[in-house]
Amino acid sequence: MTQNGHSEPRIIEGVIWIDPERVSGAPCFINTRVPIQNLFDYLEGGHTLEDFLEGFPPVTKEQAVKVLELARTNLFKSILNGENPPRP
Repeated sequence: MTQNGHSEPRIIEGVIWIDPERVSGAPCFINTRVPIQNLFDYLEGGHTLEDFLEGFPPVTKEQAVKVLELARTNLFKSILNGENPPRP
């Protein structure tokens, strides 16, 4: 918490930030207001990564790929640990 009572944003792997004061605290691509969930919604809807990047120009291809790699890595870790991650 800062001196003015606000929470500090959390930064994950240099590509995701979570700021309770912005976008209702949803995880977003760093330095944007674009929620990470938008990327997965686009892909689940049958759109390409290029479609997503065209729709959200503040997000770079490198950022989007890094988020997908993090999701894959964490999924594999969960499977190997015998966890069954809930589906949103």
